[in-house]
Amino acid sequence: MSVFDTIRIAASGLTAQRLRMDVAASNLANAQTTRTAGGQKGQPYQEEAVVFQAQQMGPMGAAKGVAAVAIVQPPKPNTRVYDPSNPDADQTGFVNYPNVDVASEMTDMMGAARSYQINATVAQAAKQQALDALDLGRA
Repeated sequence: MSVFDTIRIAASGLTAQRLRMDVAASNLANAQTTRTAGGQKGQPYQEEAVVFQAQQMGPMGAAKGVAAVAIVQPPKPNTRVYDPSNPDADQTGFVNYPNVDVASEMTDMMGAARSYQINATVAQAAKQQALDALDLGRA
């Protein structure tokens, strides 16, 4: 495996973790959203999750990186809260809140941030290794 394969793999990890963080941030931002983007009452925001898959990297395909293949909505029920004073309450006084688990999303975001940091370190180390090899060739 070449230094360029290592950089490609790390870059795929950086891209994947950035998307994972974006989705988690969107889930957290909409954790209390009780209407759709179009303003439809009774249909709260639906949590999203990223599906990853191994991907061949480089011209020979010996190395495997990661790629996002889909963003899905896990089948989790919404949370119903009795609040008849809420303008989004149904005729029985219940409000449908999104199925977002804030603690789980924060944990996922922290894991994605750590993975991003590790991939950035790997890319930097591979770059430094290539530069050191060039310096050896000049000597």
